[in-house]
Amino acid sequence: MAVVDDPYTARVLANGTATVRFKTSNTRQRFTVQQVTVEYPTAPLGCVCTIRKNGNLVSPMIPTGDAASGDPPIVLSQNDIMTVVFSSATPNDTVSVFIIYDDGTPE
Repeated sequence: MAVVDDPYTARVLANGTATVRFKTSNTRQRFTVQQVTVEYPTAPLGCVCTIRKNGNLVSPMIPTGDAASGDPPIVLSQNDIMTVVFSSATPNDTVSVFIIYDDGTPE
């Protein structure tokens, strides 16, 4: 299987939230997320970051810099959406998310 890593950024909206959405790009494959890393070095006090799958909490994270990895991985099928959500953030700031996953294709 092919392991891929992708960087993402999101701008914090006026309501103090920033969301990165991640889903499979092919309806016949499953993605296996192995690690999610977040970085928001200027996160204000009270800022919260979470990883969710289909709206359900998978893991809270420290928004200034944290990594969620290890077993069990997050498996995404064609209808699943994983989100990394920052809340109580400063509007117009930029947050970074780095995702390492197996895209289900042969190497």
